[in-house]
Amino acid sequence: MKDDSIEGIYDTLKQCALISKSAGGIGVAVSCIRATGSYIAGTNGNSNGLVPMLRVYNNTARYVDQGGNKVCSVT
Repeated sequence: MKDDSIEGIYDTLKQCALISKSAGGIGVAVSCIRATGSYIAGTNGNSNGLVPMLRVYNNTARYVDQGGNKVCSVT
Protein backbone atom coordinates (compact mmCIF):
# COMPACT_ATOMS: atom_id res chain seq x y z
CA MET A 1 0.00 0.00 0.00
CA LYS A 2 1.44 3.35 -1.04
CA ASP A 3 0.04 5.36 1.87
CA ASP A 4 -3.05 5.75 4.00
CA SER A 5 -4.73 8.36 1.82
CA ILE A 6 -8.07 7.57 0.18
CA GLU A 7 -6.24 7.42 -3.15
CA GLY A 8 -3.61 5.01 -1.81
CA ILE A 9 -6.16 2.74 -0.15
CA TYR A 10 -8.45 2.49 -3.18
CA ASP A 11 -5.60 2.19 -5.71
CA THR A 12 -4.40 -0.82 -3.74
CA LEU A 13 -7.94 -2.19 -3.51
CA LYS A 14 -8.28 -1.96 -7.30
CA GLN A 15 -4.97 -3.79 -7.77
CA CYS A 16 -6.15 -6.53 -5.40
CA ALA A 17 -9.43 -6.95 -7.31
CA LEU A 18 -7.61 -7.23 -10.64
CA ILE A 19 -5.17 -9.80 -9.24
CA SER A 20 -8.01 -11.77 -7.68
CA LYS A 21 -9.90 -11.78 -10.97
CA SER A 22 -7.01 -13.75 -12.45
CA ALA A 23 -6.86 -16.16 -9.48
CA GLY A 24 -3.68 -14.58 -8.10
CA GLY A 25 -2.68 -14.57 -4.45
CA ILE A 26 -2.75 -11.32 -2.50
CA GLY A 27 -0.77 -10.03 0.45
CA VAL A 28 -1.10 -6.43 1.63
CA ALA A 29 1.16 -4.59 4.09
CA VAL A 30 -1.09 -2.30 6.13
CA SER A 31 1.42 -0.89 8.62
CA CYS A 32 1.04 2.60 7.14
CA ILE A 33 -2.66 2.85 8.09
CA ARG A 34 -3.31 5.29 10.93
CA ALA A 35 -4.67 4.07 14.24
CA THR A 36 -8.28 4.65 15.23
CA GLY A 37 -8.76 8.24 16.35
CA SER A 38 -5.57 9.56 14.74
CA TYR A 39 -5.82 13.12 13.44
CA ILE A 40 -6.14 13.61 9.66
CA ALA A 41 -4.83 17.05 8.72
CA GLY A 42 -6.33 17.06 5.21
CA THR A 43 -9.90 16.68 6.49
CA ASN A 44 -9.48 18.03 10.03
CA GLY A 45 -11.05 14.75 11.17
CA ASN A 46 -10.04 11.50 12.80
CA SER A 47 -9.15 8.11 11.33
CA ASN A 48 -11.53 5.16 11.59
CA GLY A 49 -8.51 2.89 11.81
CA LEU A 50 -7.63 -0.41 10.21
CA VAL A 51 -10.68 -2.62 10.85
CA PRO A 52 -13.22 -0.74 8.66
CA MET A 53 -10.70 -0.64 5.80
CA LEU A 54 -10.05 -4.38 6.10
CA ARG A 55 -13.79 -5.03 5.92
CA VAL A 56 -13.87 -3.25 2.55
CA TYR A 57 -10.96 -5.38 1.32
CA ASN A 58 -12.60 -8.57 2.57
CA ASN A 59 -15.92 -7.72 0.93
CA THR A 60 -14.16 -6.94 -2.34
CA ALA A 61 -12.34 -10.28 -2.19
CA ARG A 62 -15.66 -12.06 -1.69
CA TYR A 63 -17.26 -10.16 -4.56
CA VAL A 64 -14.40 -10.84 -7.00
CA ASP A 65 -14.59 -14.62 -6.68
CA GLN A 66 -11.88 -15.56 -9.16
CA GLY A 67 -14.25 -16.42 -11.98
CA GLY A 68 -16.43 -18.64 -9.81
CA ASN A 69 -13.52 -21.02 -9.11
CA LYS A 70 -12.78 -20.07 -5.51
CA VAL A 71 -13.12 -17.26 -3.03
CA CYS A 72 -10.05 -15.05 -2.77
CA SER A 73 -7.98 -14.83 0.38
CA VAL A 74 -6.37 -11.53 1.32
CA THR A 75 -3.53 -11.77 3.84
